[in-house]
Amino acid sequence: MRYTPREIARIALFVALAAASVYLARLIPPIVIFGTGVPVSFMPAISALAGILLGARNGATAMFVYLVAGLIGLPVYAGGTGGIGHVLAPTFGFILGFIAAAWVAGRIAGQSSHPARLVVASVLALVPLYAVGIVYMAAVLNLYLHQPAPIAGLVLSMTPFVIKDVVENAAAGLLAAALIRRLFPERLGTVAGEAGAREGA
Repeated sequence: MRYTPREIARIALFVALAAASVYLARLIPPIVIFGTGVPVSFMPAISALAGILLGARNGATAMFVYLVAGLIGLPVYAGGTGGIGHVLAPTFGFILGFIAAAWVAGRIAGQSSHPARLVVASVLALVPLYAVGIVYMAAVLNLYLHQPAPIAGLVLSMTPFVIKDVVENAAAGLLAAALIRRLFPERLGTVAGEAGAREGA
């Protein structure tokens, strides 16, 4: 699996965006949904953007590099934290889920620049994200922390977070549609990509 210099640069850009978003999110107070304060996180949207704009493979690679950066101790996880100890945290599954989310978003988006398709790709990326996140959380709580946590209950508890993320990811899909032709024309296929490259020149 080889990457071109341009691909490496763009993967690095999204890793940097992911890390920066963690610190930006800390400046924004929680959003109250159904009486629950939902902490702001841009990572679901960034993982979807990575998949749409970089493609499934490169988007997933960017999220994998982000995961590794945190595990080796760089403070890139929520709250400006990092370290191998996060593997045993109930929420670590969502960090794993960002990889799946980027891949799914990229696969669904394909080479399209149609806003509706990119919004659908971005929102549907939440399915693997939450699937991996909730299953991992249930495993850690039940098997490691010995705290009874049925998956059905965890799914219900995630409702406010899902609502926030659906809105956020829909907006990310629209943003991707605005950016893809000018900044990522190669994602649109040969003919459209060449036209986009000429427009951006």
